[in-house]
Amino acid sequence: MNKNKTIAIIGDIHGCYEEFQDLYNSILNYTDKVYTVGDLIDRGPDTKKVIQFCIENNIKSVRGNHEEMLLRAINKPRYKEYQGYDTNLENWRYNGGNRTIKSYLGDSSKKFKSFVKEFKDCCHYDFITNLPLKIETDNCIITHGGIVNNAHFENVLWNREIPSKLNKLQIFGHTANRNVLYKPNHYINVDTGCVFWGTISAAIVSGKKEVNIIKSKEYEEYKYKEEHIKNISAY
Repeated sequence: MNKNKTIAIIGDIHGCYEEFQDLYNSILNYTDKVYTVGDLIDRGPDTKKVIQFCIENNIKSVRGNHEEMLLRAINKPRYKEYQGYDTNLENWRYNGGNRTIKSYLGDSSKKFKSFVKEFKDCCHYDFITNLPLKIETDNCIITHGGIVNNAHFENVLWNREIPSKLNKLQIFGHTANRNVLYKPNHYINVDTGCVFWGTISAAIVSGKKEVNIIKSKEYEEYKYKEEHIKNISAY
């Protein structure tokens, strides 16, 4: 592969820093042009390290639904929107946000406003806020959940349907599978559920649209299980 025209697209990382590091080191054998499909945050133990590494190494990402939930929790924490959840803040914390808070403060029981201050002070809020919903390259189109024709564009944050066939290869994540799903000339789902099965994956795409799939080492499963949120710290 010609490194100058080759890119790598990493699946959902979800705070799994060690696996992310392992995969990134393998990617450098192919290219230094690295993208992710979003969901950098939540569920895994090291969201803060993951975001800082992306910033320092110019890794470009689209926004995932977990980044969207976090921004809603920060900007409209008490807004009632999700059936079954009292607030945006409860929704985010229930879906892995407590692990993100812990990665910044060392303790997920601290008040949410303390987390927000730290998150903004280290410029990670600005980074997340500026993530686009779509990145289009010469090789492919990158979104979090895949594009479906005639759907509202924010559907790319939540979509679990098979995406439409476009004029470029679609690369996305969001729906975890044990192995990468690759349909040539149509799409690649690179989310291999690291928080469930211990492996992050990436698609390496050349200027000639040749595709290689690589994985991190298989780490011990997290045996992840969200705690039910009963008492939420005040904003």
